[in-house]
Amino acid sequence: MNDSEKNLPNLIKANVKVIQIVSYETLRIHAMLINSALSLGRDLYKWDRVEGLKKWNDDKKNFEDAQGEDSEIRTGEAVFRFYGEKDNFILLLEDFYPDLTKHNPENIRRVRNAALKDNKNKTLVLSQPQRNLPFELEKEVHILELPYPDIADIKAIYKKVCEKHSIRNAEEPDQEILEAALGLTIMEVEKAFSLAYIENESLTRSEVPLVIMEKENVIKKSGYLEYYHPKEEMKDVGGLDNLKNWLIKRGRGFEKGASEFGLTYPRGILLLGIPGTGKSLTAKAIGNLWHFPLLRLDMGKIFGGIVGQSESNIRGALNIAEAIAPSILWIDEIEKAMSGISSSGSTDGGTTSRVLGTFLTWMQEKTKPVFVVATANDISQLPPELLRKGRVDEIFFVDLPNQREREEIISIHLKRKKRDPKDFNIKKLASESKGFSGAELEEVIKEALFSAYDKVKGVEDVDIIEAIEKTFPLSRTMHETIDKMRVWAKSRAVSASAEEPEKLDSEKDKSVPKLKQEGYNNPFIS
Repeated sequence: MNDSEKNLPNLIKANVKVIQIVSYETLRIHAMLINSALSLGRDLYKWDRVEGLKKWNDDKKNFEDAQGEDSEIRTGEAVFRFYGEKDNFILLLEDFYPDLTKHNPENIRRVRNAALKDNKNKTLVLSQPQRNLPFELEKEVHILELPYPDIADIKAIYKKVCEKHSIRNAEEPDQEILEAALGLTIMEVEKAFSLAYIENESLTRSEVPLVIMEKENVIKKSGYLEYYHPKEEMKDVGGLDNLKNWLIKRGRGFEKGASEFGLTYPRGILLLGIPGTGKSLTAKAIGNLWHFPLLRLDMGKIFGGIVGQSESNIRGALNIAEAIAPSILWIDEIEKAMSGISSSGSTDGGTTSRVLGTFLTWMQEKTKPVFVVATANDISQLPPELLRKGRVDEIFFVDLPNQREREEIISIHLKRKKRDPKDFNIKKLASESKGFSGAELEEVIKEALFSAYDKVKGVEDVDIIEAIEKTFPLSRTMHETIDKMRVWAKSRAVSASAEEPEKLDSEKDKSVPKLKQEGYNNPFIS
């Protein structure tokens, strides 16, 4: 039993007159209220606009039409009239929030009246899947958000599924299959376990992939989270030795003995820098390095058109990340979602500001082992609140690879294409590709392979050099911006590489034509 379920009877005993429970889990809410009503010696009624009014019958273990009561109550006016006439009971209104809008001011007033009157033996409970409350009721209504089931809850569901399917030896399930179901609601856990059993006719650690597959499908339904299976490893990331060493060291902070030693869970990192330099690749590789589930958060999809939906979405995403902790929450190009923060009040009613505020508060206060990896290309678009130390453990600047790092990156991409780097002059290729990012080097290798295949021959150094000469890297078209970024990062961030960056050849770059948008409204270009 979690804290929310323990707190509900105490809230009712404390004479909190109106409570809003936020959860998708209708049956779980019913169970909480049934237990509370029985322990307090009260009747329990529930109402929705389809079935009307029902009363809990503990002998029959179901909700039924209340004898002598009007089960055909359908309107807010009627249900509140009933509430005013009864005594010693709990009334649950399910999905009543559409009736609490500016178009229904009478219902808002009725809820306020219920909260203000001195009714010591009656409680009004509002249940709904999303947190949505008119501002008029924010002070009168106590909000209770149900967290996702913990291991103890999931174990109970596991035993229930085993009993349902007559599975033997289900007293002590494998820990792996219980942990695989973290991040699902009670109904989703039951469904995942049942499907896994139907598929393999057993429910052991062998069915963990099936449970995880079902969890992936559930998480994808949210639209803003993706359960990512990283194939990338740290050996696939060229250079960035400072960042790699930091990650290896901080990864030990999640070990059992770390907290006893006095360490706290690492919070996260912010990877800033030039596009194509391996920020996203590193984020994926961390999942493999630490063997943690990796969740990719699409901040653009967090924002919804309904009032309060965006704030509810970000809370839902963070709740899922915490439920399956230890986990990694990856936010790619976070500046794109936060770029409108300065004008948020006038353009979106402050939604962006509230979403950012919710995220930053969570970053500061979270106690669960959720490690955040945020990447950004355009430093100028980031809100200053996100750059403050304390929100994340460290801010790393990811620069263009130097000579040694380019050698490493070229070798990695040749190996991926089943070519032996020893057959190539790697030093010369790295020297010829000065100023190229990792992504640009990858494209150079691809282009060289296409060229060699077209000529019906094996790929050689000359093909790669030819591809290099045909490529205009970002460092040549925007070297002024990169120089400014380096100056900014020198005093505000830690270099992800262990070596000094190479100076760009500005004289060579002067001959490269520039587009208007490359310098438009960019504070790094004077």
